[in-house]
Amino acid sequence: MAKSLDIIDPKKELEDKPKEEKDEFDHGFKEPSSGGGGIFYLIIGIIAVVVAVGSALYILYSGDRGSKEESTTPTVEETVTVQTSPSPTASVAATSSPTTTTFKYTDEKIRVANGNGISGEAAKIKKVLEDKGFKVESIGNASKTYAETIIFYKTGQEELANALKDVIKDYYTGKIENSDTTVGTYDAVIALGSK
Repeated sequence: MAKSLDIIDPKKELEDKPKEEKDEFDHGFKEPSSGGGGIFYLIIGIIAVVVAVGSALYILYSGDRGSKEESTTPTVEETVTVQTSPSPTASVAATSSPTTTTFKYTDEKIRVANGNGISGEAAKIKKVLEDKGFKVESIGNASKTYAETIIFYKTGQEELANALKDVIKDYYTGKIENSDTTVGTYDAVIALGSK
């Protein structure tokens, strides 16, 4: 009678068979030993896993590198567009021109002296000058009356005198004159005359 197969341990069935039945199935093949074949397949499996993981990481990061380069390119193009835009360039050029032509003297000592007898004129010119960046140290009345406005300047301060003349030209037409004795400790003195 045929014996039922033992599913849990197939070797048990072979051991239970009589020896002559075992020989019937033996065709010169030996059963692999339990230790040697398993290690070989384990090593092959580990190598396959390492290769698969390495390939996946290469694909993942090489695809990432391409997208980083693509995202950098539009940013650079955007920056170049902003830098080459004509509007900001025109604004910068327009802004820098007045800066170079407008003098801002803050360390020079300037005095405005009223020599025309019109009350408040020295204070008015002081405000005009300070609005343009000049520092007016003092105002007051001149010791004499002037028929025309004269801007006296210390030697070496001719550029300052010309700048002062340019600022007050809408109020007073004057001339400049080098006079170290008249200005004393000031760099420039504006003696307001008649308009």
